[in-house]
Amino acid sequence: MSDTKVNDFIAQKRKWLEKVIYANNKKQSENGAILNYSEIYVSGIRLPLFVGDKNLITQNAVYVKNVKRIKQLLVKNFSKQFINYVYELSAQISLFANSITIKSYKSRWGCCDRNKSLKFNSVIFMLPPEIQRYVIIHELCHTVHFNHSAEFWDLVSEYIPNYKKVRNELKKYDYLTRIY
Repeated sequence: MSDTKVNDFIAQKRKWLEKVIYANNKKQSENGAILNYSEIYVSGIRLPLFVGDKNLITQNAVYVKNVKRIKQLLVKNFSKQFINYVYELSAQISLFANSITIKSYKSRWGCCDRNKSLKFNSVIFMLPPEIQRYVIIHELCHTVHFNHSAEFWDLVSEYIPNYKKVRNELKKYDYLTRIY
């Protein structure tokens, strides 16, 4: 591509580029302690993160032997309770999954396949409970609609009328899937 075309493209997209750069800089500024592993979210609450000689989550802090242990520690502490909650929520709204597992993903919070198997990102335990609930219901709705059609979003809105607001809140945490 010629320099002229590149410069024209940049000029055309200038406002959008400035908006994205500003948003990214703001997100990095607000989340510097998360990005440098001195803090961590647990159920939406920021706690100090200490790297040392133990793997433990307390009400006041999280301790890990190394940052590679974070997901493992979260899964160990929260997966059973989370999976039980998914089944309870499933029964409440009469949308049923055949299986529920916790996996590591780099860019998604969850997925549902045609066998109605739900898989959730292991860092979902970092999200606030309301947003976790949204992700769960989103995936349960995929047991009926395997797409993001208008019918799918109508079904989501039956259970979470303000889903657009919650979905926007979820976007504030999107970087977490890439750093853990």
